[in-house]
Amino acid sequence: MMVLYHLHNPTAPAFVTTCNVCHLDIETGQGWRCEVCPDYDVCNSCYQKDGGIDHPHKLTNHPSMAERDAQNKEARQLRVLQLRKMLDLLVHASQCRSAHCQYPNCRKVKGLFRHGIQCKTRASGGCVLCKKMWYLLQLHARACKESECHVPRCRDLKEHLRRLQQQSDSRRRAAVMEMMRQRAAEVAANSGQKIEVKLMKFLGDEICLIQWLTIPSRSSDVVCECSHWVIL
Repeated sequence: MMVLYHLHNPTAPAFVTTCNVCHLDIETGQGWRCEVCPDYDVCNSCYQKDGGIDHPHKLTNHPSMAERDAQNKEARQLRVLQLRKMLDLLVHASQCRSAHCQYPNCRKVKGLFRHGIQCKTRASGGCVLCKKMWYLLQLHARACKESECHVPRCRDLKEHLRRLQQQSDSRRRAAVMEMMRQRAAEVAANSGQKIEVKLMKFLGDEICLIQWLTIPSRSSDVVCECSHWVIL
């Protein structure tokens, strides 16, 4: 039951927090936690008792579920904004020819470009600066729609991503075809019909065509009773 609860409530805490004073469970957002001691929590009732809590360190209020969700959402939005600024900076620096550009951090990114040309360690060897640059270049290439983009390695990365997507699509189509063939074989074994599974192209899309065939007892002609197709 607990597994089902957390599947339907993914943001709920996986473990129940217990008060260190009264040893009762603390509901989410209804307790206080020590900023220094690990696992030191007290409930609101014990915290508000006369005399307070005899603890040497400062206690902070537990965030409620709504507050935690708001904090997570705000953090995600901030992360997206930072990435957009970094990608805009990447595009600017790749086109900028000014030696004294005032665009924030332009010279730093140009320095990363120069480092990438001169570095002997490379990202594969563990260079932190190269890894950072490759991460930004890959993010840019995934979103870039410009055919004549000036960002370094953009065209190469887009071609690499295109080949990876083609390989992924081919594996997916092969898996679907194999699944269809297995199902067709099972149906044919139970019904006595001959079932063919073909890979065809129709209006630019690859489709899996499934045909139920019947061979009359007094004829060598094959009759297609019905067919079904699936876009891959």
